[in-house]
Amino acid sequence: MAISDLFPTKTSAVIFISYMGLFINQGLLVTASKRPDGKFNYNATTVVLMTEVLKLCLAAFLHLKDTTVKETLITIRQNLQVFGLYFVPAVLYAVYNNLAFVNLGHYDPTTYFILLQLRVVVTGVIFQFLFNKHLSRIQWASLLLLMVGCAVKNLHFLSPTAAPAASAAKNATSISHNSHNPTGLHFDLHLLYILFQVFASCFAGVYNEYLIKSHGSVAVPLMLQNVFMYVDSI
Repeated sequence: MAISDLFPTKTSAVIFISYMGLFINQGLLVTASKRPDGKFNYNATTVVLMTEVLKLCLAAFLHLKDTTVKETLITIRQNLQVFGLYFVPAVLYAVYNNLAFVNLGHYDPTTYFILLQLRVVVTGVIFQFLFNKHLSRIQWASLLLLMVGCAVKNLHFLSPTAAPAASAAKNATSISHNSHNPTGLHFDLHLLYILFQVFASCFAGVYNEYLIKSHGSVAVPLMLQNVFMYVDSI
């Protein structure tokens, strides 16, 4: 597959690279801003709210570049049902964004991003059955490999031949852990938060695509649909 097939224009390539840069730097910046105990000196919910306000302003600006306020109000009145439908992905994305702070407060960025790739597996399965988009054997093998990698990254194996802990506190913790978990495997409760975040992201993305395709960019312009979702999020 040629690069031109993935990025038909230079603008699409720049947008993709910019998105990846912002996505990765979000995790790094959030991690850099947390305290040693995993908490933050600011209200994470307020940060999410202000981010939605910023995206709302940007989407509204881009929409109003090609139309007028009067025409926009008419379109909104004619599509109040679409506005209501966007409550579903808006709530899911709001949950996803808040859980990002919770999970980054517990995991390091590398672990967080690896586990978050489970949404690729979930999205692949959803598209396979709901949108009738059949995946090839190579794609299924890639999803399986990704799922195994995520599982291995989350499981912590306690070596029976490991050297004694340096402190009595660590020894006590290790003995207590082994007495309750003789298999040597430790399941992290925060993985449930990651899974919830993954499913929220996948279902919101699929539902959002359904709304865009079902209502189209002709009846409701794409940027106006973004405005709907950001207003619902706020």
